[in-house]
Amino acid sequence: MLFVPVPSAGLSPSFCLSWGAKKPVYRYYACVIMLATWKKINNLTASSGRKGRAMLIGAHESISGGLERSVKRAEEDGCEAMQIFSGSPSKWSMLPVPSDAAGKFWESLAESQVRSILVHGSYLVNPASPDRELWKKSLDAMKAEYSRCRQIAADYLVVHPGSHRGDGLEDGIRRAADLFTRVLEGAGDGPVILLENTAGAGSTLGGSFTELGRIRGLIPFPARIGFCLDTAHAFAGGYDMGTGEGVKKALAGIDDEAGTGPIMAFHINDSARALGSGIDRHARIGEGLMGMDGFKTLLGLVEFRGCPAILETQPLPVPRGRYKDQVDILKGLRMESGRK
Repeated sequence: MLFVPVPSAGLSPSFCLSWGAKKPVYRYYACVIMLATWKKINNLTASSGRKGRAMLIGAHESISGGLERSVKRAEEDGCEAMQIFSGSPSKWSMLPVPSDAAGKFWESLAESQVRSILVHGSYLVNPASPDRELWKKSLDAMKAEYSRCRQIAADYLVVHPGSHRGDGLEDGIRRAADLFTRVLEGAGDGPVILLENTAGAGSTLGGSFTELGRIRGLIPFPARIGFCLDTAHAFAGGYDMGTGEGVKKALAGIDDEAGTGPIMAFHINDSARALGSGIDRHARIGEGLMGMDGFKTLLGLVEFRGCPAILETQPLPVPRGRYKDQVDILKGLRMESGRK
């Protein structure tokens, strides 16, 4: 058995890095210690995402050039949280994250202002698919994705519930719940899986929080399954998130349907399509049909303090600070709401 003299958690990133540089075999352990320190300093884990004075504003950042580059981009955008793909969202193959890549990612996080990490799942998986071969392929891909999330210590894994492809809502809900149950069985500690609401078009699940709540209710790991509320999807699905009163009424309705306690993160997007349209089209904040009052109200709600609010809008075509203008708008609205 290899014995490695590991220093105690809570030490500075610079000390951990210098210690880890002494021998290559120490590097992995140094990064683990830095990550534990980072989590402790920020007082934020996947199971306690309510801590903090305000919602954490961030954006979906590119991993082009390496995972650690996403942290640099998030810093340039002024992000307090960020979402990434752990690999290509349009490929089935999900290899483990190389230890050196995970180490560089952790090093970057330890020295950044980013305090919460979300991974968005692959676009290819369909947890509700009636096609047994596709369902099994989706299960294998989700297990691999979950493992990758554990390697980079993501707080949350955001997934779409899938489509029953005309086979019926009840069976679709059952299949989706079965897939997520199998992913979590024996997986050990890891990110909370967040079911994202959809615009509700066609045979897609998740157009209502009643459906998401029913999926969650069939999974025997309630503490490890939550919701990610996408404001544009909710608006298109008939939840009026465009005004302050609309937001409060929508959240009260969601609470009746499935409970708002499981809402642990937000995709904070404007909508290019009308309320109840059923069409998923994101717009930049203030450039869609939702207005600004709803966002201001949402960002000020005390019950969601510490939750990440992630932009998935069109970034500016500039090499640096591609989301900074949108992040600054949301920070301004948060300030107006009385939160800092």
